[in-house]
Amino acid sequence: MRIYFLHHSAVCVALDQSLLVFDYYRFAHGKGIPDGHVSADDIKAAGRAYVFVSHAHHDHFNRRIFDWADIGVPVTFILDSTVPATNVPQGAVFLRRGETFDDGNIRVREFGSTDMGGSFYVECEGKSFFHAGDLNDWHWKDDGNERYTRVMHKYFDRELRYLRHEVAHIDYAFFPVDKRMGRDYDEGADKFIEVMRPRHFVPIHFVDFADTEAFRKKHAGSGTEVLAVHRFGEQLAG
Repeated sequence: MRIYFLHHSAVCVALDQSLLVFDYYRFAHGKGIPDGHVSADDIKAAGRAYVFVSHAHHDHFNRRIFDWADIGVPVTFILDSTVPATNVPQGAVFLRRGETFDDGNIRVREFGSTDMGGSFYVECEGKSFFHAGDLNDWHWKDDGNERYTRVMHKYFDRELRYLRHEVAHIDYAFFPVDKRMGRDYDEGADKFIEVMRPRHFVPIHFVDFADTEAFRKKHAGSGTEVLAVHRFGEQLAG
């Protein structure tokens, strides 16, 4: 198994028989996974791919992913129900919070978000993954709207409790660590690690690569290994 950070919230997981691609949106001609992109050749080489879209924000979704439906290998698109259904390939799977998809090779359950769309818990080839999409404690404390901050804490804590009740183990979690929020920007990620105890944590949706190294140091010895990211296309595991 190999895990690659691609860009923003896009990651891919290369398993023995499957390639999992999450929230991919940046295309570049002649570029592949080591460059932080996914090409048609990467999909073909995998032999089977599952492509996830947590929501339709421009930095999580690009309709060009649907071109992969015609490259000659099985590609299953697993989309949050808020993604527009126009011109979506036949066989695409739309999920809402609490719904599942299981084809005998992969099992997916959608959880909620505190922004648009949802998040995905995935079991495939003996490993478990959680991709948060835009699920986070988006408190924006420095904006000074205390009521908004209280409500966001409430919504995030509620979703985290639901996730904890339904999911016993996560091998790899992909979760936002976004310094744009200013003070306590990583509070949601801290809570997630405290409650869910994933074996490994990969920061996504971050501002600067240095932020991921700082977060790794913060959680050294916590029981969860934080994998810092240093470049687009970096292999983080495997």
